[in-house]
Amino acid sequence: MARSAVVSSAILLLLVESACAHYTPTWAVHVPAGKEAADAVARDHGFINLGEIFDNHYHFHHNSVAKRSISAAHEHHNRLEGDSRVRWAKQQRALSRKKRDFIPLHDFSSTAETKTSDVPSPSSATKRDAGSKRDLLQARVKGRPRLADSKFLLNDPKWPHMWYLNRGGGLDMNVIPAWREGITGRGVVVTILDDGLETDHPDLVANYDPMASYDVNSHDSNPQPRYDTIDSNRHGTRCAGEVAATANNSLCAVGVAFGASVGGVRMLDGDVTDAVEARSLSLNPQHVDIYSASWGPDDDGKTVDGPGELATRAFIEGVTKGRNGKGSIFVWASGNGGREHDNCNCDGYTNSIWTLSISSATERGEVPWYSEMCSSTLAATYSSGAINEKQVITTDLRHSCTAGHTGTSASAPLAAGICALALQANRDLTWRDMQHIVVRTARPERLSLGGEWRVNGVGRNVSHSFGYGLLDAAGMVRLAKTWRTVPPQRRCELAAPRVQRTVPPRSTVTLQLDVASCPGVNYLEHVQARVTLSAFRRGDLRITLSSPAGTNVTLLAPRAHDSSRSGFTSWPFMSVHMWGESPLGIWQLEVSNEGRYLGRATLQDWSLTLYGTSTPAAKNDPIPFRNPITRNKSNATRPVMVQAGRKNKGKAISIVPTYTVGLVKRKKNKNSKNPNRNSQKSKQGRPATRSPIESTTRTTTSSTPDLSLNLRGDLTDPLADARGRKMSSLFEQYPKIQRIYPAPLRANVAGPLTQWELIFYGTETPAQEYDASSETNSIGTNAGPPVTAWSRSNDIDDGIALVWHDSHSVSDENTPVPDAVSGQKHASSGCASYSAPPLHRCLECAKGLHLYDGRCYKHCPAGTYASEVLTERSSRRRNLTYFFESSTGATVMKRQGTDAPKPSAFEALDMEPIVNLETSPSVCLPCHYTCATCSGPHENQCTSCSEDAQIYNLTDVELKVYCYPNTIVPQLNNANWHYRLNVALSIVLFIISFISLYTLIACILRKYGYYCCGSYYNSNINIAYDRLSNDDKNQSAIEIEDEIKKALHDYTESESEDDLNL
Repeated sequence: MARSAVVSSAILLLLVESACAHYTPTWAVHVPAGKEAADAVARDHGFINLGEIFDNHYHFHHNSVAKRSISAAHEHHNRLEGDSRVRWAKQQRALSRKKRDFIPLHDFSSTAETKTSDVPSPSSATKRDAGSKRDLLQARVKGRPRLADSKFLLNDPKWPHMWYLNRGGGLDMNVIPAWREGITGRGVVVTILDDGLETDHPDLVANYDPMASYDVNSHDSNPQPRYDTIDSNRHGTRCAGEVAATANNSLCAVGVAFGASVGGVRMLDGDVTDAVEARSLSLNPQHVDIYSASWGPDDDGKTVDGPGELATRAFIEGVTKGRNGKGSIFVWASGNGGREHDNCNCDGYTNSIWTLSISSATERGEVPWYSEMCSSTLAATYSSGAINEKQVITTDLRHSCTAGHTGTSASAPLAAGICALALQANRDLTWRDMQHIVVRTARPERLSLGGEWRVNGVGRNVSHSFGYGLLDAAGMVRLAKTWRTVPPQRRCELAAPRVQRTVPPRSTVTLQLDVASCPGVNYLEHVQARVTLSAFRRGDLRITLSSPAGTNVTLLAPRAHDSSRSGFTSWPFMSVHMWGESPLGIWQLEVSNEGRYLGRATLQDWSLTLYGTSTPAAKNDPIPFRNPITRNKSNATRPVMVQAGRKNKGKAISIVPTYTVGLVKRKKNKNSKNPNRNSQKSKQGRPATRSPIESTTRTTTSSTPDLSLNLRGDLTDPLADARGRKMSSLFEQYPKIQRIYPAPLRANVAGPLTQWELIFYGTETPAQEYDASSETNSIGTNAGPPVTAWSRSNDIDDGIALVWHDSHSVSDENTPVPDAVSGQKHASSGCASYSAPPLHRCLECAKGLHLYDGRCYKHCPAGTYASEVLTERSSRRRNLTYFFESSTGATVMKRQGTDAPKPSAFEALDMEPIVNLETSPSVCLPCHYTCATCSGPHENQCTSCSEDAQIYNLTDVELKVYCYPNTIVPQLNNANWHYRLNVALSIVLFIISFISLYTLIACILRKYGYYCCGSYYNSNINIAYDRLSNDDKNQSAIEIEDEIKKALHDYTESESEDDLNL
């Protein structure tokens, strides 16, 4: 009874807390001056500095603020922002984050002692009704051998039952061959971001690393979990055992990387905030190699959430600066929302390009009932399945062992351990190298066809359920040993023209984007489709994306539980299915609305962000060609090339398409292998197509697309004819390659040279302010300070958006930028202050201009409204950032005190007293998504609507103007008429009922001798008068009688006196 009461109380508390995201007594504070200044700020304002998050961002706590509050602590927040030493501060709100396993109330799978060798029964967490599982295709690859490797024996009692490591025959993670080569993860550090780690567990203590551990919840260095009656904080200890449980110690189980060091971060046993996540993700990044996370937003089929501003910054800091510039490796569990028909592309953590997203496969190679399908999943590992399938064996709380670890929570640590093996084989691997190795070595052949496998444009099998297949530890280790760093990551953004398209119920809208050029990206890695749309019901939408090579991916599937009307605002749906393809050609986005009547959706904006390399990562990579799939080009639109540091003025930049014909003759690549290895790989039946051919490149520029160009190149290369014939005869031996590249192989018709063109690539404005001007600079003129150019394979473009959190809802931060004030330099663009390079975004505009998305406008763009900034100019003035050029170069400084140089004209304008300004600084804020133009942020402040909507005022009392679709306005008018008629009928009915009731009551009262109202009052008066008259009459008769008697008596007395006198 006591345990049931505790469980009920805990569940009730969770439900109450999840009802709203409350404010916490913690702040994230940016103090540029460093730790001593941050300690002084905290001490001066009553805060406690809990430590540095990253790069002069600190975690503050205030004891006098309520632990949970619906409203923000404005007084304490204003004190922080009013301090000149603080550049930025934000009170933290609690986020909903869930572990991705299944915790039963009674777990009979855990043994009391680690030395027990009996195999426990499966955990009750997986004993689900068979009807709750997802329907799967039963077809699988036949003839799978089941011969375990009996020669590799360990004395750990649970080792014989660790089926996912020792089944053999291609039915396990293939770790034993790697172990035989001496690869155990030694020297690699893995940390588990979870609810704690039992540091004194007998099977973990030998590999425990305190430098990779921290307790963010209790703010100390010991991540020991908090114990309770139901062992709710066992998750982290279980995940750690999968990675680095000690081998051959006669205790419990064996970790995949049993030679690696493991640490834990206790961060889920309390309020999880953006600062908590960022601090966990950035723990000792020069020491920790791999971060494993088996948690995320709610897997309830209706949540769209991702990392906040600080957590996103932590990801970027990790992949760019972690591991001495090679980049931290983040392994993430894809989610357990399969039963709720959730989609992991709605999870901003697994949907990120910086994480290695891992899903699960059951013992039989099937799709688990809890697995989520999405295009961002890179690979899979084994985990739990149905009630009759085995689960994962690992360490457990209270020095015990369990055979009941479940869900994708068990898959991510296995993947982290395998990555640790690959890192030991090659310590120079970057975070992108690891993803490339996973794509090339994952095995799809032992997994169920229920994963809906497809072949992408370069011949690789890929699935929405399993990614590229099952992780192969030995394959990753062998490839890692010869791997060299991939070429630098390049990125190009292609924005479609902003044309709103309505998606009626039960219909589909198809949009095409013709990518004629993607500078720097010839071989794709990650593809992001940023989509902004509104919907009557978000769960009714299906979004698919097709590449020029014909690879079709589902970015978003319908979610039955998602009834939100928030839509998506610049949400980056990510796919890894186009890995290795060419970006050139027509991309096609389809938005389907499977909703019911009146459940329309509106696609407002979409763009493509293509990540990749200019050269192949490995010599034997399949060569991407422009696929000859025929599409209607009349519907395709030219994209707007979004250049780094600025946005275009809404016009598509005309780019002449460049077509590559023939096979590319590549330079000797660092990742090349010997020819014998190629032949051996072909015998292994790998799904990926490996092209052993080398040839030349012929690039032809034409005003009209033509895939029938020549391979011989008669005018430029006298040897091309022989090479073309050699290639044609050679390709006849490879039917699979002919199916993939049909057009170039049959292109053998030469034509005369009829035209040629020069194509110039560059920018309209200087990349830096001190760059020499092409008009004024001459030979011998000082061109300004030298610019140090370097290129690292791990660099990331600085223009990547840092904010994911709440980007699924219609907000004010993600609206695309329309036309801006002419003039690109800061002085001519109206910027009074701007951020440090390389972003150069306006922070404040000059007098009379409006600030919007880092640029200044004379008039607010369409879809926005002007709003005044109600902040003190002193706070803005002290935060002014400016650039001071000296003989030593350009220096970024902050104006404080009297040491700053003389302000510019625009800075002086900002420093004027408030009384000298006619108006306060103005910014442009987005309208509600239903309005075309507006006077405020609310949906009832529209001033005009889009073409498919009309202005409508619902009330005559006050002006509340809404935009409703044209199809709904007649129904609103009818509803208004019906409403008025119903009100009139209701009034008439009330009057008739009142009269009838009055008449009925009056009759009843008369029947029983009573009178109604006035009649009753008058009758009472008459009765009283009658009674009074009778009394008066009786009284008068008595008085007359008395007078008569008195008179007779007097008369008698007078007679008696007369008689006496006589």
